[in-house]
Amino acid sequence: MRRFALFLVAGILLAAVNVPCLAQDFKPYAGSKLDEKGSRDASAAAPGKTSQVYTTSDAFDKVVAFYKGLYKEFPMRGGPKLPSGQQIQWTFFILDGGKNLSDSKYWMKIQRPYVGGADGQDIRDITVIQTVRAK
Repeated sequence: MRRFALFLVAGILLAAVNVPCLAQDFKPYAGSKLDEKGSRDASAAAPGKTSQVYTTSDAFDKVVAFYKGLYKEFPMRGGPKLPSGQQIQWTFFILDGGKNLSDSKYWMKIQRPYVGGADGQDIRDITVIQTVRAK
């Protein structure tokens, strides 16, 4: 009887605790290439976080559609404008079950065009897939 009571209490405690979802494995987009320099630069720009940057020439909407079938989208579409007036497109996905990006320890961003370099002057008309994981 005592053992049953212990199991019952343990079960109630586990049910009461909000157990976070495990992070999903990241699936690289078919044909995308790991950009090692972009990954190093992105990781250096965000202390405490590690980034992997992949690039593809495929259309932004095609890449977003691929990831919509895999991960939870975080609704924050449309990014800032470049000095040229060009709109940056971006979409975010949460990979670890977090409720939003600030709670998440593992998320990703899809962006077009690529904007890189320390001064943001490396602008390329390609789609970027960037994963961000807290260390």
